[in-house]
Amino acid sequence: MSDNPIQLYKERTEGVSRQKQYRVMALLTFCVAAALPVVRLISYYLPIENETIADLVFTLLMQVGVLIVMPVLFYKFLLKKNFKQMLDFSGFHKTKWYNIALAVPIGFCCHIVTIGVSNIWQNILINFGYTHSSSPLPENFSAGLMVTSIILSAVLPGFCEEFFNRGGLLATVRGSFPFYISIGIMGLEFGLFHQNITQVFYTAVFGAFMAFLCLRLKCIYPAMIVHFVNNATSVVGDYCDTYDFMGGGLYRMINDTARTCPFLLIVGFVLTAAILVGLVMLLMYLNSSQRLAKKKDVIADSGFDHTHNRVVLVGEEDKEKVRELGLDKEVYGEKLREDLYKPTLRDNAFFIGAIVISALTTVFTFVFGWVV
Repeated sequence: MSDNPIQLYKERTEGVSRQKQYRVMALLTFCVAAALPVVRLISYYLPIENETIADLVFTLLMQVGVLIVMPVLFYKFLLKKNFKQMLDFSGFHKTKWYNIALAVPIGFCCHIVTIGVSNIWQNILINFGYTHSSSPLPENFSAGLMVTSIILSAVLPGFCEEFFNRGGLLATVRGSFPFYISIGIMGLEFGLFHQNITQVFYTAVFGAFMAFLCLRLKCIYPAMIVHFVNNATSVVGDYCDTYDFMGGGLYRMINDTARTCPFLLIVGFVLTAAILVGLVMLLMYLNSSQRLAKKKDVIADSGFDHTHNRVVLVGEEDKEKVRELGLDKEVYGEKLREDLYKPTLRDNAFFIGAIVISALTTVFTFVFGWVV
């Protein structure tokens, strides 16, 4: 429990202490980690011969049941949050149009960079004797199947995985750890979250990047769009390659270039990575400019204490609000230290359990070459 009177007031009005929130989110993370192999086993042993229907059952159980329904129940009954508070806790905040617009090309560039990172990881695994097998698409093209694949592999993960991983979990981690440490933790968490040796590395990088976007933009929508575009590009690429649409699409072009001119392929990946960095920098610049304009407006509407040479802000006792506005030095004369909750070993017990389950399952997929 915090000794800060403002924080104590916030805890009373929100209905739970910061410690309880941390422990509830740790328990939720453990339940999600334990549910994934269970759902995989259930879907695997169900007497369903049609692979598409089996994928549908698994995805709905995992994405909707585990990543949406379960967190909502935890937020409602353990954290005492109403629907509006759940949305706020999960990062559903208003954002500028350019954050949404730039998320689309960022998502496409992310996918291309992910291909390069994934190939490096696959080669490392091959050197350790691991062989990865994937289910081929049906012999004949089906538009309905492609739309279903996009829904299952892009729409649902883009919303459901972001809701859990970059929603309440990220907010809780950020409330206890500094900015860059939080990003590292969330990257590791998202990599292990997949419990699949072939995905653990590039999803860790992707998860850290999504956490960075959410924290910088203070909104979950751009990350959802980036996630959707990244996954949808993958699905469309598979269909183009398998059924020879658009000359085989992106994947065919990459494979052909790898055979004929690997140097050009490397240049292409580096150029795409540079474009991705440029788009992110543009995004950060636009948002910092907006925050600076808002900061100037607040200062213009505030008083000034000439004796102490500081801005007099209405509601300046709310240090969290002052920090968000970036007016720490102007109001208090110094940069405020973050009021982070310091979790104990007991607080982290379920988080540790989640890591153990996810790590063991990931190792299992490496040793046996089989995703449960």
